[in-house]
Amino acid sequence: MKNEINMVGFTGSTLTILEGKAPDPQNPIAVTITGTIESPYRWIQKKIAGDKEIISSSFVSINRNIGSILLVMAENHPLKDTVVGILEFHPDFEKWDINTGQQATSHDLAEKIKMNRSCFKSKDVAMKLVKDLRSFTAKVNKELESFKDDRANYAMKRIQVVETNLPESFSLLVPIFKGRPKETIQVEININADNLSCSLISPEVNDYIAEFKDKIIDEQIKAIEDIAPDLVIIET
Repeated sequence: MKNEINMVGFTGSTLTILEGKAPDPQNPIAVTITGTIESPYRWIQKKIAGDKEIISSSFVSINRNIGSILLVMAENHPLKDTVVGILEFHPDFEKWDINTGQQATSHDLAEKIKMNRSCFKSKDVAMKLVKDLRSFTAKVNKELESFKDDRANYAMKRIQVVETNLPESFSLLVPIFKGRPKETIQVEININADNLSCSLISPEVNDYIAEFKDKIIDEQIKAIEDIAPDLVIIET
C-alpha cells in the first residue's frame, strides 16, 4: 500500500511534507484568559507550579486600585501566555445601583423590587416594600395638601413627611463580587425631598468593598507564594 504524501509548501527555505494522514501544521497562538480574581492562582496551581523553567520566566502584577491580578508566563516569548483575574461586581448586585446616585421614581423602584424578589430573604418582606413604595407618593401628596398655604412650615413639613413614610432600611441577600458567596447587606432608601425620587445607599457596602478588596488580594498573594515561592510578584 502506498503512503499518501501531501506537499504543504515552502516556508522560507524549508519544504514541509506530510505523509499519511498527519494533520496540517498549525501556528501556535498565545493563551489569553480573563476570569475571577482567583484565576491566576488556579492556573499556577494546576499548570506551572513546580516547573522551575516556566516560573523563572514568569511574573505576577498586582493592581489594587482596580482590583486585578495579572499572570504573565514566558515573558520574553513573542507568544507569552497571560491570565488575568479581576474583582468585578456581580450582576445581581449591580442591578440595584447602590451608592451610584442613580435615581428612580417610587413606582419604578417598586417594580424593580417586585421583579427581583429572589434577592430578598423573604418574598413577603419584598412585597410589603413594594406596596409601601407604590402608595408612597399618594401619601406624601395627601399629607402635604393641608400645608400648601402655610409657606413658613411647608418645606419643613415636606421633609418630615418624606422621612417618615418608608422603612429606614431593608436587607438584600446578593453576592457583591463575581465568584463570591451571597452577603446580607443593609440598604437605605434615600428620598429627594424636592422631587420625591428614590436612590439606594449603603455605608455598609462602601466599607465592605474597601476592606474586601485588600483582603482578597492579600489572600491571593499568599496563596501564590505558598505554591510558587520563586515567582516574581510586583505591585503597580
